Amino acid sequence: MNFIRTVWSALLMVFLSMHTANAQSDDAQTIKALLETVAAYMQAGDMESLGDVYAPGRGVHIIEGSGVNHGWDDYRDNHLGPELNAYKNFTYKYLAIEPVVKGEFAFVALRYELTADTDSGHIEMEGRGTTVLEKMEGRWRIVHTHTSGRRRN
Repeated sequence: MNFIRTVWSALLMVFLSMHTANAQSDDAQTIKALLETVAAYMQAGDMESLGDVYAPGRGVHIIEGSGVNHGWDDYRDNHLGPELNAYKNFTYKYLAIEPVVKGEFAFVALRYELTADTDSGHIEMEGRGTTVLEKMEGRWRIVHTHTSGRRRN
């Protein structure tokens, strides 16, 4: 009897670990698609849709290079909005998106590329970043980003 119970317990543990791995894999794919969408929103200048992806409140930190913004509103109004307004022929994409899901949090390493024309000339940048997401009410929301890049030209 103990042998049968041990076998069933082992099978149950294997099933549960497979289910957890599948759920994490599904979440990882969802996060990859979400971040690809975030890049598309940035390229389109779609602030409303971007605002829906970031978690609410000033506890969200967006760090680019040595600058930091506290919360989506601060980032939108004092960094991203003015920056996008200055860009013409803007392209932006995330590459090599690598999410690691740990329960209700996910940590993502990524690479990005940016090109744009500005009043002072053409820029091409490549960079690396880390994004932290939290699952809130069944949706993944960005709670922290840190990117740094360098010009290619």
